[in-house]
Amino acid sequence: MGYDISQTRAPIEPLKAVLRAARRAGIRVIHTREGHRPSLSDLPETKRWRSASINAEIGQPGPQGRILVRGEPGWQIIPELAPLAHEDIIDKPGKGSFCATDLDHLLRTCGVRGLLLGGITTDVCVHTTMREANDRGYECLLITDGTGATDMANHSAAHKMVTMQGGVFGALGDASAVCAYLESLGAASPWSRWAPCSGGGSGDGDQLVATIASARPSTFRFPRAKCALVMIDWQRDFLDVGGFGHALGNDVTPLQKALGPAAAVLAAARAAGMPIVHTLEAHRPDMSDCPAAKRARCPAIGTVQDEARGRLLVAGEPGNAIVDAVAPLPGEIVIHKPGKGAFYNTNLEAELRSRGVSHLIITGVTTEVCVQTTAREANDRGFDLLVVADATESYFPQFKASTLEMIVAQGAIVGWTAQSTEVVDALAAA
Repeated sequence: MGYDISQTRAPIEPLKAVLRAARRAGIRVIHTREGHRPSLSDLPETKRWRSASINAEIGQPGPQGRILVRGEPGWQIIPELAPLAHEDIIDKPGKGSFCATDLDHLLRTCGVRGLLLGGITTDVCVHTTMREANDRGYECLLITDGTGATDMANHSAAHKMVTMQGGVFGALGDASAVCAYLESLGAASPWSRWAPCSGGGSGDGDQLVATIASARPSTFRFPRAKCALVMIDWQRDFLDVGGFGHALGNDVTPLQKALGPAAAVLAAARAAGMPIVHTLEAHRPDMSDCPAAKRARCPAIGTVQDEARGRLLVAGEPGNAIVDAVAPLPGEIVIHKPGKGAFYNTNLEAELRSRGVSHLIITGVTTEVCVQTTAREANDRGFDLLVVADATESYFPQFKASTLEMIVAQGAIVGWTAQSTEVVDALAAA
């Protein structure tokens, strides 16, 4: 592209020093590479067109193989900053390191909260990554001489932007200061400073730990200060005659059986001061978040079956409200979700992580649909979870039974189950 690469090579020596210090201190090191699949199926047309317009079209032959294509020589990380065998590499199709990658999952799983950022270019990939990280709640420090850009004015401006508004994106520090701090930590073996995951329902540290010995398939332990209660879809649309569930031809009376146990667990969690999350399956009034396939399968969505209830499964309508027995209190988290799982296209994970939550207790309806989907999503995100067996219900009893078995199979492959009385007792005792 005709740029002076001496400016983008300038951070190499400072970053070599930071790498040495970080590795001695046992700090996790992650490398990123921008590059596209050989098929270019992950290359947006706008990006391809822009690269072609400056005579460096992505995917075309260049001096080091196909430009910005994974596996080509030019895609490899330079020898001076090469990863060690145990260090993770994030291959990204965009400028930011979080978009379309598993970086956030990797960091969350290992308990990482702070990032030291070095690399190129300061104003593009480094800054995009820093902004993404900041929005996800990570504390960031950009290494000033460990970053470089093709335009020095943009490089300087990118540094200044970090410090505006009291450090809107984080902080700045040079490599020598970073190295001095890392060296003060002393030598450590690889991984020794990696924060452990909560795993196995065991709790951690000095946290007050509650225990449900009779949980299936084994004892469930959770630190009360890191546990949240998730109340899934206790909506009139699902529990009332004339609601969405009834419009699909279901008998809604079985769901009422779980309401009392769910209310008891909710009261115990409130008394214990736990974070409370309520979810509602609900679409925007203009239905723009309702996929065509879902509308085709469930044409009742958005229709009016009863004037007193309003449009079915639409946010803000009377029928979409949570039933009085377990209605949210002021200050409790309410999540409107367009799908079955409570994590998809919502800010639930951010809400939980910001409160330091690692364990979940789940009640809700229906067991095999929204409860099971949410439990599976939570499990894949590293949360330990327990579904309260008698505080969840289905229109079809056999589906509830099979779902609870799936959750506890293979040594709690998704999570644990227990009865509401056991959960209430554990919360009261902790």
